[in-house]
Amino acid sequence: MWAAAVGVAVVVGTLVVGGVVLAAGDEVTGDGWVREPGAAKGPARAGGDPSRGAVAAELAAAAAAAGLTPGGATLAEQGELADCIADWSGDGPADETRLAALEAALVERGWRVRARHGEPVPAVALTSGSWRLEFTNGGLVETLSLVAKRSGRTCDEAFRRAEATRGPRG
Repeated sequence: MWAAAVGVAVVVGTLVVGGVVLAAGDEVTGDGWVREPGAAKGPARAGGDPSRGAVAAELAAAAAAAGLTPGGATLAEQGELADCIADWSGDGPADETRLAALEAALVERGWRVRARHGEPVPAVALTSGSWRLEFTNGGLVETLSLVAKRSGRTCDEAFRRAEATRGPRG
């Protein structure tokens, strides 16, 4: 009875917290992300590290394959960050079926799921070469948002400089 009152239940090695199921042995990070079992395994992306343009095209193609409608245009990064960020925004949040289709379409295109985040705003983290992608559904702007950031010395330094220039609130 007390488990229901606090929203936590354990059933045969599975932990349920606020509607998010965490299997026994999953690694939960301090910020609510649950790493995918075996996420570090798997072959490297065929064809090497994709360009910013290739990543942007993959995001748009995966969204279209999932039946998602694009939202308003996003402002393209300029300067040092121009080759470090690729994004796509949808017109409103997606239902669970379309989210599953989006994830499957990204995996078909060489992305690997690394972690998941549950409530209050569900999110999935994937990687492809040096690119790290997070997609969130809902949130403050009530939309589906895919944001891929390239890692590596040049982009990591550019992100640090941009954060220092923009400050904590962007």
